Amino acid sequence: MIEQTIEIPQYLRQVKLSESRKRKYYELGKKLPVAKKYADRTKYDYKTYNKKQYLVDLETGERVLANPKAAGTPNIMTINGQKLYNGEMHPHTRNKVMQDLKAFMTPFVNQLDPVTDFPLIIEMEIHDTIRETSSNSLWDLDNRAWPYVKTFQDCLTGNKDRDGNLRCKQIIPDDNLLFVTTPPVPKFIPVATPEERKLVFRLKAETDKRILEDKEHSKQLKEAIYEFRRVSSGNQQDMED
Repeated sequence: MIEQTIEIPQYLRQVKLSESRKRKYYELGKKLPVAKKYADRTKYDYKTYNKKQYLVDLETGERVLANPKAAGTPNIMTINGQKLYNGEMHPHTRNKVMQDLKAFMTPFVNQLDPVTDFPLIIEMEIHDTIRETSSNSLWDLDNRAWPYVKTFQDCLTGNKDRDGNLRCKQIIPDDNLLFVTTPPVPKFIPVATPEERKLVFRLKAETDKRILEDKEHSKQLKEAIYEFRRVSSGNQQDMED
């Protein structure tokens, strides 16, 4: 097969979860306000709202905001692979992040030509700064890479919806081990600024004879390719009819 390479400049690092974050208030029995002024019960005290007690400014009668800086501003989340796969993130949020990543990657995947020779290997490079811009801390390559590895391979297979309809150009029939014998393994390439960050993916032919000369792998691969072409031809015929 002919090697193919795509570069994804300034790859997506943040996802907007909502246009405006909800207002949060100090509820009795939960997190207490840090500011000492809220301990003055002549000015602030707990009162009942909807069967719950919240800290209230006695002068205005309004509940005290626990997130005054965040309330009303867009809720933007930095993509974190560890939170995505360890169950810490709410399923709805996880789905939002993954769908936004796939939508971002689709135009780049659409530039590739469908692969016809298998098996293949996929190489991956992450070009980024050594330390996080916001915290100046070092970051884990595998945690950073995981969401992009997953969404890139999903896009290669057409990013199908629940009904099996393709959302983008289908480059490979499937990403199982018959077709892809080496999934993207990230390699870090340092750059000076966040603006220089990018992802690089390479699709290359498998050369390991231990795989290529395995009769059972070759047999099942041929069967899978035949079935894919048969189904694809049927779907094309349906469209023409």
